[in-house]
Amino acid sequence: MPRPRIADVAKAAGVSPTTVSHALSGRRPVSEDVKAKVDAAVQRLGYRANMLAQGLRTQRTQTVALVIPDITNPFYPVVARGVQDAISEAGYQVVVCSTDGDAAREAAFLRDMLARSVDGLIIDLFRTPPDTLAELLDPDTPVVLLGPMPAPQLGDRVVGDDRVSVAEATRHLLRSGRRRIAFVGAGPGVGPSDLRRLGYEDALLGAGLTLDPRLVLESDYTRLGARAEMAAALAGGLDIDAVVCANDLSAIGVLDALHRAGREVPGDVAVVGFDDIDAAELVRPALTTVDNRAYEKGTVCGRLLLQRITGELDGPAREIVVPGAFKVRDSAPAITLPAQRSSS
Repeated sequence: MPRPRIADVAKAAGVSPTTVSHALSGRRPVSEDVKAKVDAAVQRLGYRANMLAQGLRTQRTQTVALVIPDITNPFYPVVARGVQDAISEAGYQVVVCSTDGDAAREAAFLRDMLARSVDGLIIDLFRTPPDTLAELLDPDTPVVLLGPMPAPQLGDRVVGDDRVSVAEATRHLLRSGRRRIAFVGAGPGVGPSDLRRLGYEDALLGAGLTLDPRLVLESDYTRLGARAEMAAALAGGLDIDAVVCANDLSAIGVLDALHRAGREVPGDVAVVGFDDIDAAELVRPALTTVDNRAYEKGTVCGRLLLQRITGELDGPAREIVVPGAFKVRDSAPAITLPAQRSSS
């Protein structure tokens, strides 16, 4: 049986092929009655648009690329869902590229997506500096930066209030009597760790405490990496009564290491994460954390990129802040008894 064509849909709906094209693409307004007729004809005939042919006519591929550091980090699939929900009604799809936070892979994925003529890019890069990124990008392809990369000349940005949120989380620990508070992040310039560390330092300095570099540990945003780093620090005699982590996977790794070392949470050591992934409520004790608003950030990125692609939004790059929300759970409750250190 031959594949239905747009002319067949037009005949079945009683409209012109041009009207069918407008109804399906959303690029020109049609009445709700006409759209309903076209949709019904599409369903009845089993019509599928030829995206390659459409791309040749419109110079658009109806795809955008989401370039992220780690698809196994539960934060990013939720971001991707938000992006997809924001752009799907306009007929767009998302291609997800996971770079493992590697600069060479970041560059390779960007080149590949641009070679495939994606209509726009949403990128969260951990290793590629702004100057290098500027050389990789095509000035005619709209870009939305997800995260704190300081490069407004490259495109719009959607960011959180990471520094403010981590300062609030650290002050929460200070109010409960914690004073030897460690920070588990990543190396300098790697993703959002720098801003989150600054928030941690803001709170300590605001409380009149001296910053102790021995309390700052570097990991890789993964559960296994943070577990190993904290285990080594504890074995080396690190004296702590709380930990602030740059993300929830790191915090769960810290919980693992504390448990294996015989430290009670929150009795001996309170733990705070960042992101509020689903696992934050599933671990025991449930993780106190900052909700990083992954879905909201994804939808904001998607809408902003779509506005740039369609020309609805023009002019200078914009920055949109999606604030976090601090969520207190059992790993660092609002009121704690004085820490009872274990003998181990």
